[in-house]
Amino acid sequence: MKSVDTNILLYGTNADCDEHTWARPVLEQMLSEPGAWILADQVLFEYYRLLRHPRVLARPLSGRDAAEQLRYFRDLAGCYHCGYEISLWPEVIALLDDDNFAPARTFDAVLAVTLRAARVERLYTRNAKDFESLGWFEVTNPEP
Repeated sequence: MKSVDTNILLYGTNADCDEHTWARPVLEQMLSEPGAWILADQVLFEYYRLLRHPRVLARPLSGRDAAEQLRYFRDLAGCYHCGYEISLWPEVIALLDDDNFAPARTFDAVLAVTLRAARVERLYTRNAKDFESLGWFEVTNPEP
């Protein structure tokens, strides 16, 4: 299974950003072979927040339009889905229970544990360094 981080969804669907040229092909690959991909609900929730954020988009989407984007990726794109489950708590807290763990990486830790439980083999993200150190799956930054 392959997966994408929030930044790939945002850049791949936003033709106004410079990153669109390298993120879009990842989304096109996902949409052309959805059975090989899994999307985490956490990524979709983060994506919704960014779609509505005025500092992220020059023209933020309305709640209805942003929710429609989520519905597409969650219900129509054909990918598998996964979400954080309470049984994953021991793995998450083990990461957080380290004085050297950066608090800003908290949501990345939850996502990484969720994706590992879903047997993801490769994650596409611009923030490869946030996941590579775990060594749980291959991390690919599609940015040239």
